[in-house]
Amino acid sequence: MDALTALAEARAALAAAAGRLAAAGAAPEQLAVTVPAHRALGFIPRRETFRRTGEGFVLGALLVTASGDVFAPGRIARASRQVLPGHQSESARARRDLRQRLLDARLPEGTTVVIDSRPVPLDDAAAMAAERGPLVLCEQAGATTVLVRWVPTAADDTLRPLDAYLAERLDLALGTLTAARAESEHP
Repeated sequence: MDALTALAEARAALAAAAGRLAAAGAAPEQLAVTVPAHRALGFIPRRETFRRTGEGFVLGALLVTASGDVFAPGRIARASRQVLPGHQSESARARRDLRQRLLDARLPEGTTVVIDSRPVPLDDAAAMAAERGPLVLCEQAGATTVLVRWVPTAADDTLRPLDAYLAERLDLALGTLTAARAESEHP
């Protein structure tokens, strides 16, 4: 199989995985990018905020969209107004501030937000061959295949085939959804 065919099949498999999760009723995570602090009109200070760029599903080391795009997940936070009483550490205050800024950016309350995800270049065979992120394009047994690096520091000999990885992750996600529904129906 050549590289372009392998990448097209990978995109189709990723889109199908996102479709299965959506059909099963999984709530997608919101994708957002950081908009740095700046001055509006040259003199009005604006603090750092976030801009929503889409939605997708986190499947382990991958974040996939319905169109088959894939990202290396960035920071993950929940947009919420949770306030805990008492003394809090500086890191807890920073997380609370991040959650509040997500709400200020008009992301829906209670949603999971993946911030500053890095797109994986599925349309560029040369870039995919040089990729060191969660998806890589490799030659195996005379065929070009797309493999998953499920741990960022994993060596190349521990990469997993995309289809097997997606099957395992979908099994876990769909099983969790089924268990959650059963729990809510029979408390």
